[in-house]
Amino acid sequence: MKQPELGLKIQEWRKAKGLTQEELVERCNINVRTIQRIEAGEVTPRSYTIKAIMEVLDVSHFEAMDYIPKQEEMNFSTSSKRIFLLAGIAGIIYFFISMIEFYFDGSLFMGSSLELPDYYVVLKIFVFMSLFFYVFGFVRLGKELGSKLIQFGSILFIIINLGIIGADIFYSNQSSIDYKLFGVIKLFSLGVSLIPLSIGLIIIQKKMGSIFLVAGVVGLLTTLLFCTVILSMYGLLLLTAFDILCIYLLFSIYNKKERFLSAEIGILALS
Repeated sequence: MKQPELGLKIQEWRKAKGLTQEELVERCNINVRTIQRIEAGEVTPRSYTIKAIMEVLDVSHFEAMDYIPKQEEMNFSTSSKRIFLLAGIAGIIYFFISMIEFYFDGSLFMGSSLELPDYYVVLKIFVFMSLFFYVFGFVRLGKELGSKLIQFGSILFIIINLGIIGADIFYSNQSSIDYKLFGVIKLFSLGVSLIPLSIGLIIIQKKMGSIFLVAGVVGLLTTLLFCTVILSMYGLLLLTAFDILCIYLLFSIYNKKERFLSAEIGILALS
């Protein structure tokens, strides 16, 4: 049925219980304007709002199902799913070659006299290329979901990493540089770059699943540890976990066979 019919039915159930709009919203812990807009058919209520109203009005979900908007299907385009797959593969490549990169950069940070190999610059270029295609998957995801924050966060992450890798290449043959200070600046910058993307993942978790919430929280914790400097080594461990989660997200979206449910319906039917 169309949304206005749901609003009219809620109004009918409310009046049958002898409740005013003010009394209903007080018991549901929502505002009067919300119930007014629902009953007028101006908005589609979220699943937890419908559930709260049904519980107060003593309406079973079987009785309510005919009046609840049907589940909407969120289908990613074939081209987007192909991008998610390629981004996931790029993420795996990035994950492993960045381990080699970390060995050299970490050695310099710890004050080792390790001499950088001739292929160091080539390694850095491959690291950035794989990271670019990997993170671009989230740029596309943000576009598909209408999340400007994920798009912005992904682009910011790419730009800051480009700056970090460019600086690594530029200073690779300069013995006068303080690699410890340089390393702290890089970790701090990397941590800051994770903030918008991590928040974006948290925001869309209601639509995409709790694993997005986990990834976002891990990203923010990584930022926190990097910014403390002292705990930055633990931040590197969390960054590894963040990368693994993000790679998993890309593959899980690509492999998803069942429906992604639109936002907020569906819980009621399972209650």
